[in-house]
Amino acid sequence: MTAFDVYELVSAVFILGGGLFVLLSATAMLRAKDALQMMNVFSSATGMGLPLAVLGVFVHLTGRDGFEWWTLLVSLMTIAALVIVSSMASNTLARAAYQSGAPLDPATRPQDLAESGPVREADGRTAGAVADD
Repeated sequence: MTAFDVYELVSAVFILGGGLFVLLSATAMLRAKDALQMMNVFSSATGMGLPLAVLGVFVHLTGRDGFEWWTLLVSLMTIAALVIVSSMASNTLARAAYQSGAPLDPATRPQDLAESGPVREADGRTAGAVADD
């Protein structure tokens, strides 16, 4: 077994592992009862699945072209961006889904947004409301 074959095997394991995370998350989304649960089960795909796929591509490129600092930097920046953006996006989407009035599973606890009431702007309007000018 040559060194290239080892890189190919390791990259295949990482990419298939990432794909498995995405597949399992998508399957779990079918069983979720509300939008908040759907976003919660999909977090494993964005938090582990996609970074594993990026790592697999990095290992493949390293085996094919040799180690390059630029490829490592781009891979690390991509993984960091995936983790940061996906966590911010899921938080924003969960808040929007909750405030839209979409039905929730009664077992969803805690419901901090329900206890605090709607978000108000400085002028007293509800956040997101269209002004009557």
